[in-house]
Amino acid sequence: MAHYSFKVGTPQGSIQDLKVEGDSHEAARRTLEAKGFFVFDAEAKTRASSRLRLPNLRAGRIGARALLVFNQELLALVRAGLPIIVILDLLRERNQNPRLRALLETVREDVKAGAALSAAMAKHPAVFGPLYTASLHAGEQSGNFADALSRFVEYQKRILALRQRLRAALTYPVILIGASLAVILFLLTFVVPTFSRIYGDMDAELPAATRVLVTITGYLQGALPMVFVGIGLAAFALWQWRRTTQGRRLTDGWIVRLPWVGALTSGYLFSRFARTLAMMQTGGIPMMPSLETTLGTVGNAYLVEGLRSALPRVAAGGSLADSLGKTGVVPSLMLELVAVGENSGSLGEMLGHVADLYDAEMDTRLTAIAAALEPVIMMGMGLVVAAIVVIMYLPIFHLSSVVR
Repeated sequence: MAHYSFKVGTPQGSIQDLKVEGDSHEAARRTLEAKGFFVFDAEAKTRASSRLRLPNLRAGRIGARALLVFNQELLALVRAGLPIIVILDLLRERNQNPRLRALLETVREDVKAGAALSAAMAKHPAVFGPLYTASLHAGEQSGNFADALSRFVEYQKRILALRQRLRAALTYPVILIGASLAVILFLLTFVVPTFSRIYGDMDAELPAATRVLVTITGYLQGALPMVFVGIGLAAFALWQWRRTTQGRRLTDGWIVRLPWVGALTSGYLFSRFARTLAMMQTGGIPMMPSLETTLGTVGNAYLVEGLRSALPRVAAGGSLADSLGKTGVVPSLMLELVAVGENSGSLGEMLGHVADLYDAEMDTRLTAIAAALEPVIMMGMGLVVAAIVVIMYLPIFHLSSVVR
């Protein structure tokens, strides 16, 4: 006999943590569901058995594209009417990812033992997240499993496309910046010292600008290893600090307040928030479990902290638009459309429109940023390189004027 700790949504819309004793995970889950609770998370805790568990090296994350392909194949086989055990066997045989194949084997054994597919996948949250398993569970409960899976596949496609657009728009400017820094560093550490040795052999007085540049490069050559070490240590310290709760919240807050970048980041995050909540509402999942799961997909601690303050108000019966408005972090456009969706009874559809609007706005901002950054980077690199070259050639120009 084992104890199971469940996070559930009550029929009144609140979130509770309940502990249930049962012969198996699925039996305990069915007990709570029979009482009207919506179960969307669970962790088994045995009383007697305290065996040492080795770390599962295969439980790492699997790429978003690999999961999308897996879900598309799963959807096609479900629509073909095959039994779930046969579907899992086919998917396991076809999949080339060893970690995913091992997980599917474990999921198959759990399903064969009587567990629901969503419950079997919920045991592996590092790969099959709460949003995914909650969507599958809602489809199992309503009898529209294929429709629920289809909505999630469409959601995955949109999120993946959004990430690809963001990555594609920023890749070229990042490459330009890296190339520019590499060229300038090469000039300062190799080309300028070569000219310095030549001028030293000439025993001539150098112009002031050339002397300053030669002095800087001299210090840079000696300090370059320490500079790289310092940058590495600073980056490591910042990374460690960001892993703390306070550090994550502060850095995420700085990001969303930055000019241009902050607006772009906020648009991306609220688009994801709206699209995730729209999918869960369309799938028939109650509001409180939907909000709790959706917050786990936002990915910004500062915004999550603000949005989480809306949960008690919604649980107390307040409208979603008013509750989000009191957080102070949600844009007015989103609040207006959410209020219209609540009043018209089409909240899921309206949230989808909100996500589409933010996606379009993000495309416009990305295009503008890319169009502005590329010439600025090129001009900046050209000016710096030209300045270095001219400063190093000043002594030669001076000598030529003296000879004349």
